[in-house]
Parts: sequence; C-alpha cells; structure tokens
Amino acid sequence: MRFFTGQYDRTIDEKKRIQLPSQLRSAIDPERDGAGLYITLGEDPGTLSIFTERGFEDLASRIETEFIPGPDSAKFELQFYALASHVDIDKQGRFVLPDRLVKKAKVGSDVFLVGRKNRIDLWSRAELDRSMGIDWEGDKWPDWQGFLRMRPRTET
Repeated sequence: MRFFTGQYDRTIDEKKRIQLPSQLRSAIDPERDGAGLYITLGEDPGTLSIFTERGFEDLASRIETEFIPGPDSAKFELQFYALASHVDIDKQGRFVLPDRLVKKAKVGSDVFLVGRKNRIDLWSRAELDRSMGIDWEGDKWPDWQGFLRMRPRTET
C-alpha cells in the first residue's frame, strides 16, 4: 500500500472542481482502491477529508457506533454519513467538491491538499499554517521523536 504524503497548493475553480496532483493520484490503484473518492467533513475544523473508496470502506468498518449507547452515536451516524459524498475523478485528475461540504467547512478557493497516510485533507491556506504552528525559521523544530519510535499495539 502506498501512503498519501506531501502538501500541494491548489485552487478550487468556479465549478467547485479541484485537481488531484499526480503524486497523490499515483498512490491510488483503481483495482485495489476503487475508481472514485469519498469526501467528508474533516477531523479538524474547516477541513474536508478525501478517502479512496476502499479507504472509506475500511473507515466505516472500524466505526462501531452500535456499541455506544445513547443519542451521540445516532447523531454522529446521521451527520457523518449524510454529509459524506462519493465523487468521480475525470481523466485530468479533477473532481467536483460537493457545494454543501465546501460551505460547511468554509474553505475558500485557495487551498492545500495534504497527505495524511490513508486520506487526503483539504485545508484553507491560512488554517493549515495556523494549525501546523511550526516556526521553521526559528529554533522550534518539531519534536517527532516519540511518534517516529512508536511500535504498533499488540493484543495481550
């Protein structure tokens, strides 16, 4: 499996189309991952998350709201699945962003597509800079050591 990595400066056109960069497209195998994409509201406020068909199926299979009693799980399912949209990619690597998701996320036309391992997140340029919060020019280099040395959890 190839992972989605990198950040790519993009523009959403007046028809709400955006082009998936070739570096991200090359990580998608239509036979393994499906030919289309699913778009949802992102985990971070003001973002959208983009999944391959297979990636969305994997995510949906891990979400087990039936084991969480109460109204929160029903509300989550209503919101998450009702807002998720399937889109097709054209030969130029473009796809149309659902208008209601663009409005809910409040993203403008100038955005970044950011690889996030098994998904791609769409960020407004200002929000990405603010959320990363890294002073690349100064002395505050990110402390990634703990994450880079993590080991997968094992069943006990």
